[in-house]
Order: sequence, then structure tokens, then C-alpha cells
Amino acid sequence: MKSALISSLLVGLILGLTVVHGESSNALESVDRDVKTVFNNSRQAVVKIHAHRQSADNDLASTPSHRVGTGFFVSNDGLVLTAGTVIGDADTCWVEWQDEKLPAHIVGRCPRVNLAVLKVQKRDAEFPALKTCGAPDYAVGSLVIALGYPYDLPAAPVVGFIQGIDIRRGDRLFPTSHIRANCRLNPGQGGGPLLNAKGEVIGVIVAAHMDDQAYALPICAAKKVYKDIVATGQAQHPWVGLEVSERELDVESTPLNRWQVYVRQVISNTPAAQAGFQDRDLIVRIGTNSVHRLADVLDSVFLHHAGDQLDFTVVRRGKEEPVALTLGGRSDSNPDPARPAWVPVSKD
Repeated sequence: MKSALISSLLVGLILGLTVVHGESSNALESVDRDVKTVFNNSRQAVVKIHAHRQSADNDLASTPSHRVGTGFFVSNDGLVLTAGTVIGDADTCWVEWQDEKLPAHIVGRCPRVNLAVLKVQKRDAEFPALKTCGAPDYAVGSLVIALGYPYDLPAAPVVGFIQGIDIRRGDRLFPTSHIRANCRLNPGQGGGPLLNAKGEVIGVIVAAHMDDQAYALPICAAKKVYKDIVATGQAQHPWVGLEVSERELDVESTPLNRWQVYVRQVISNTPAAQAGFQDRDLIVRIGTNSVHRLADVLDSVFLHHAGDQLDFTVVRRGKEEPVALTLGGRSDSNPDPARPAWVPVSKD
């Protein structure tokens, strides 16, 4: 309720709506207090990351590089999440935290979602971890707060609104839906947390577009990836073997049935082929969840692992048919949807 109030008040100001002076003054003071509270309660868990790559002695063409970005603690033992482009191809990392410079080990990276995991090293230290949102508790119009280190300055908040939950940017697909917010970030703020009005992490800022569009990987997807990296050294992405697309029906319809997701091609010798999918199948459900858009399929698959079974329902020749699919594991040779070019919000 409080986050909805904050959003409506700020929208009213942006649009120049007439408000009662006394009520607006009290409400804006409340918003001011709430944003300050979220920032002050969260800033101790946000770190400035330095990623350095030394040139090889026998490689005269290579030059040293140094990047600076933002990350945040997700565990008390020092695990830090950040954007993969903050780390780049660095061979040495350290963080600035509470006026200290602490070494950080690169646990792993996931180029598909532009996420990296570090482990900060300090004997007998217990680090403050940010609280993460459980079930997705955000929507278009929700107020969000991005935290990060702009340039060489101290950590600062950037307030904005969620403008979309996007599966693509232009003609390029994300592997799973991303949160798009109108937070104007500066170099150095990439890799930081995107918080809701309660101060909970709802995403990791992994890309920026234009001057005021930030993209965040939802925290549920980030958790899945970083737990894989911690357990095995790399993300474990599932493999289906379907080329699917969506189409808008050229008939009068409600928003829920205006779109269809269908199979364009079943790739041979894949889990999808073994499960019995056929070209032009309409995918209408995964488990008990209805499928209307491409994101419904990609998001469901992304959160699973090789060996998991997904129960699809398809419409084939006018009749519903069940299709039980056991997910395979993705390798570098598996076709992958075109990914957006990541735009790092880091400082070189």
C-alpha cells in the first residue's frame, strides 16, 4: 500500500496535478523519509568493485584495464552479485567496503544473463546481506530505487518507476524477462541492486539503454544462476530444442486470448523431439500456468534444471494434448536466442 501511495504521489507531481497543499506536503515528507530509510538501511551491504586485468608479459598488444562498478552482498559469508560486464575479463578483483579494501575471488560468471559472483575475503567477518524479495512483488508503475557508486563518488540512490517487464529489446531476446525502469544511471552504478519501496532486492542491474533505461535481472532468476555457480562453478541452463514464436490474432478478443504461442520448429535429436512435440503445436499451458506470450514459456523453462520434467499442454489439430518433457542440459553448441548487446554501466 505504501509503495502504491509513493508511486501515485510522484506521478501526480510529474504530471502537474493539483493537490491539496497540506496533504501533499505531509505525503512528500513521508516519501522523502521512506527513500532515505531504504538507502540508509541498504547502503552498508553495497560495495564498490574494482576489476583489473594485467597485460601478459609476452603480449605487447594487450594493455592493462581497470573497471569500477557496484555489487552487493547476498550472504553473510561474503558472496557478492554484480553485472558480468563490471568484471569483464579481469584476473584480479577487490572491493571497497566500510573504508577497507578487501580482496575478492571471482567465483564465476554467466554471460547469458550478464551476472557475476564474487567472494569477498576477510577473516572472521560477517557481512550484511540485503533482503531479497520472495515471490515477484512488482508491476509496471511500481516505484524502485537503484543503489550504486556513480563515478568516484559515494554510493547514492536513483529513484524511478518500473516501465516494463520485457522479454526483448528491439529484435533481440532476453533468456528470461527483465525489469525495465526509468532510472538514469551513471558510470559505476552498474551491477547494483534494484530495490522496491520496502528495501527488498527485486533485481540486479545488468544493462542500460539510452540515458534513462535500466534493465535488471529479476532476483528469482539471479538466485537460480548464482546458486548454480556456487555449487558447480557455472550456471546450469536447461535445453528444450524448440523454436517457438508468438502471434497476435487478427480478431476481436480479450487481452488474455489475443496472443498465441506456437512451435515453429522442433529440432531433431533434442528433448522436445523425444517428448513428441510437433511443428505448429499451440502451447496453451505449462503445468497449471496458462501460456499467452513468449515470456510465459521462456520464464518457466529458465528457472528449471536439466533432468526436471515440465508438463506441457498443446493444441494439435483442434484438440488438447499433454506433452511431458524432460529438460536437457545446454551446451555451447546448442542454438541460443539472439541476446541484446550488454551496455555496461561501469567506469573504466
